[in-house]
Amino acid sequence: MHETTKPNSNDHVKKKQMQRAIKNEKIYKFFHQHVPITKWLPKYNSENAMGDMISGITIGLTMIPQSIAYASLANLSPQVGLYSALMGGFIYMTFGTVKQVSMGPTSLMALLTYEYTKNLTPEYVVLLTFMCGIVEISMGLFKLGFLVDFISTPVTSGFTTATSIIVVMSQVKGILGVRFKGDTVKDILEKLIEHFHERRSGDMIFGLGAIALILSMRELRNVPAKGNLKKVLWFISLSRNTFVVLLAMFITYLFESSGTPLPYLTSDTAKTGLPSLQFPPFGYTSGNTTVTLPDMLYEIRSAIFIIPLVSVLANVSIAKTYANGGIVEATQEMLALGMCNIAGSFIMSMPTCGAFTRSALSQASGVQTTLSNIYATALILLSIMFLTPHFHLIPRALLSSILISAVLFMVDYQIVKPLWKTNRAELFVTLVTLLISLFFTVEIGLLAGICANIIHLALMWSRPKLKIELIKSKGVEFVLITPNNGLYFPAIDYLYREIMRIPKQEGYAKIPLVINCAHLKGLDYTAAKGLSLISSEIQAKDQRFVVLSASEKMRYVFRKSGCKSMVFCNSLDALPATILGDHCKEKCVLNSSSTKRNDTVVVDVPITLAEGTPLLNVKTPNGNDTRVDL
Repeated sequence: MHETTKPNSNDHVKKKQMQRAIKNEKIYKFFHQHVPITKWLPKYNSENAMGDMISGITIGLTMIPQSIAYASLANLSPQVGLYSALMGGFIYMTFGTVKQVSMGPTSLMALLTYEYTKNLTPEYVVLLTFMCGIVEISMGLFKLGFLVDFISTPVTSGFTTATSIIVVMSQVKGILGVRFKGDTVKDILEKLIEHFHERRSGDMIFGLGAIALILSMRELRNVPAKGNLKKVLWFISLSRNTFVVLLAMFITYLFESSGTPLPYLTSDTAKTGLPSLQFPPFGYTSGNTTVTLPDMLYEIRSAIFIIPLVSVLANVSIAKTYANGGIVEATQEMLALGMCNIAGSFIMSMPTCGAFTRSALSQASGVQTTLSNIYATALILLSIMFLTPHFHLIPRALLSSILISAVLFMVDYQIVKPLWKTNRAELFVTLVTLLISLFFTVEIGLLAGICANIIHLALMWSRPKLKIELIKSKGVEFVLITPNNGLYFPAIDYLYREIMRIPKQEGYAKIPLVINCAHLKGLDYTAAKGLSLISSEIQAKDQRFVVLSASEKMRYVFRKSGCKSMVFCNSLDALPATILGDHCKEKCVLNSSSTKRNDTVVVDVPITLAEGTPLLNVKTPNGNDTRVDL
C-alpha cells in the first residue's frame, strides 16, 4: 500500500511568514530610499536635536534677508522671496538626502528667473516654478542625472563667476539710488553711465556703509578668541545680514517718526500675512485678453529646461561635496527638488534650489539631519507673519548691499592658476563660458560652455596622443606605437596618417610596426576596419604589423568586423617570435598556445620577463637603451 503524505501545516505557515517578511522588507527599503526621514528619525536623539536647532536658526537668520534681496533681484515683491523659502524646508526635510541643503531662493535662480520673466506678469513666475518641478521629477524618474555630468567644473566656474559679476553690476544701481533695466553687462554699464548724474548721496553712503559693515562682521568669526566669547563672535558673524536689516529698519523708523524726509529710497509695501494656498495659474485673464496655458508655456519655453538643469546641477554638486566618499542619491535629490518646486508653486513661489553658501554655513553650524530645515522654516514663517507689514522700512540700498556681499565671494578666480599650469584647454572653456555669459546671456553662456566641453572631449578622442618608440629586444628591432586611450572612429584617420608616415622615414621601411593596446579602453567597428586596412597596407610592403596586448573584447570586434590579416601577440616577451613569423612558429607552438582564426595568428605566450624589463623601456643585452622617440 502507498501512504499519502499530507502537507505539513507548519511548513506552509513558515513559507507564508517568509513571504510576508520579504514583502515588508521591500516596503521598508522603498520608504527608506524614497522617504529618507524614515531611515534616521527612529534613531534621532537630543544631541541631533541640539545640532539641528543651532544650524536651523543660523540658516533661518541668513535666509530671511537674503530671500527678500533675491526677490528684489528677480523683480518680484519682497514677500515672494520669503514664500519661496517656506515650502522647501518642509518638503526637503522629509524627502531630501543631504543634511547640509536648505531649499530656498538663490542668486542664480533669481537671475535666471529675471532673465526669462522680466517682461511678463507674476503668473508666469509661478507657472515656471511648477513646470520646473515637473521637469525635475521627470529627470529623476527617467534617471537623467547623467546630463549634469556634461557640465564640467570649468564650465560651472565660468558660469557662476559670470552670474556673480552680473549680480554685482545689476545691484550697483541700488547703491547709487537710480532706477533702470539692463540685461547684459554692456547694457548695464551703458545705463550706469547714462544715469550716473541721478545718483543719490544718501543711498550711496547707506549702501557702501552697509557693505563695509557686513564684510567686517563676516570677519568676526576669524578673530582669535576663546570660550564663550568665540561663540558669541561666531553667532554675530553668521547673523550679520539679519542684524543689519533690523538696524536699517530701526534707523528708517526713527526718520519717519521724527517727520524727517528719508535721504534714501526704501522698499515697496509688501502683502501682509501668510500666503493663500491655490493652484498655479494655468491661464489667466487680463482685461479683455485671455491667456491660455499653451501661450504661457510658449513664453517660458526654454526656461522650463534650463532652470531645472541648473538647479539639479547645484543640488547634485552640493551632494557630491558633502558625500565624503558615500553614495550620492542623485535620483532622490531630483525628486525632492521637484516636489519642493511643485509645492512652492501653490503659494506663489519662485524657482528654488540649494546654495553652496548656505550649505557651507550649515556644515559649520554643526547640522545633524535635514530636520534643521524645520527651525529655519519656523523663523521664516514668523517673519512672514510679523515682519512683512514693516518691509517698507527696508532701504533698497541695503538689499543691494546684501546681494553684493553674498555673491562677491562666488567669483572663482582661484581656478585660473591651476588650469593654466595643468590644462589650458579647460581654461579656454572657462573663459568662453564666462565671456559669453557676460556679453550675451547666462543661459547662452552655459550652453556655449557645454558645447566647448563636448568639442574638447571630441578632440581628445579624435587626436589621441601617440607614444612612438624604436625598441630592440632579443635581437629584434621594432617600432612600438602606444595610444593613450580608446580608439574610436573619429581617431582612425589621424592614426592612419601617423602610422603610414613612419615607413617613409629613412631606415624604417622594413622595421616591424607594433601597436600597443595595453592602455586602450575600447574599440569600435570603424576603428577595427581602419586598423585592418593599416595592417594590410603595411604587410603589402613586406613589413610586419602586430597588435600587442589586445583584450578578448577587442579581438572579438576585429573578428566580427572581418579582419583577416591581423597578427596578435599577448606580451612583449613574445614579440620577437611573433615578428619573426614562420621561422619561429614551431617554437611558439611548443612554448605556448597558438590558434588560427580566419588567417589571423593569435600567439599566447606567458609574460616571463626574467630581468623585470618594463614594457616601454626594453634594454639590449649590453645594457644600452635603444629607445628612440620618433
